Amino acid sequence: MILLFFAAALSLELLEGSKITTSEYYGLRNIGLVFVFLIVLEAVLCASIMVPISILISKFVKAAFGRVLLYFIFGLIGGSYMFNHLYNESYVREFDLNISTAILLFGAVGILYALIDQYLQQHAERWANG
Repeated sequence: MILLFFAAALSLELLEGSKITTSEYYGLRNIGLVFVFLIVLEAVLCASIMVPISILISKFVKAAFGRVLLYFIFGLIGGSYMFNHLYNESYVREFDLNISTAILLFGAVGILYALIDQYLQQHAERWANG
């Protein structure tokens, strides 16, 4: 989860944050590795939230499609949150930033996470049964 979140957040910064050309914005271009470190911290925080949610979802939602749909929705919400967290309204207007980029990236991460979760869950059952 941490790697997927990190990849989505870094991709969002490369696609949308790179449009911001003011020195007031502290993104990858301005603060470099510090920005990457902050993304890693947010990824760890996201993972610490998603692990308990993943456990609950795997206990109560048995259909694979249901889990994919839930993780996709969580990805959409997360993408919207990250976009609004990284870019304020004036940057969005002035540099024509697009929230749909964040929503698509994090939605895709939600689907990938669901597929990986499904794969690991199936193989864990096989490994437990011998």
